[in-house]
Amino acid sequence: MNEGVKELKILTVSKCTEDGAAYMAILREKDGKRILPVLMERSEALQLLMKMKDGRRPVLPSSMADVMRAAFLQCGMDVEEVRIANVEAGVTYCHLLYRDENVFHMVRYCKAADCLILAYTFDCPITISETLLEKQYMREVGDGLYSMPVNSVNIEALQEALKRAVEEENYELASQLRDEIRRRK
Repeated sequence: MNEGVKELKILTVSKCTEDGAAYMAILREKDGKRILPVLMERSEALQLLMKMKDGRRPVLPSSMADVMRAAFLQCGMDVEEVRIANVEAGVTYCHLLYRDENVFHMVRYCKAADCLILAYTFDCPITISETLLEKQYMREVGDGLYSMPVNSVNIEALQEALKRAVEEENYELASQLRDEIRRRK
């Protein structure tokens, strides 16, 4: 593996809103302790959770990722790597590296949730550059609480955080959140 590239593994997937509309996949570097959050929609999270719970490949394809795997195998193709490439406005993007016989191809800027499901289905590594991991990992702030980089949070979560900051009279945080929300519009 290239120097400056870290391999990640999926630890868990959990709800990050009370209504269950948004979920978060938690990835950790294989040879370290840094944790990377990846926001997902409910349907994607449930697909990934089912794959993780099952732990084995189904005999018959039960999801689009399974159908893709079956088609790839029949055509002599394989997914080699999922590379986390960018995080912007709460959306994580990946590049999907696949092999067609001995020729490598890349599909750029796919939604990370889809790629995580594919990585689990194809049993391929999930990687990230050291620089991006350092910028995006969750930092522990104490008592089991973590802070997330603001660009890994979607606008709805920012608006909820702004509301809480105003209620708690934390006006410095509220102004930072307001500025980030305005910047994204």
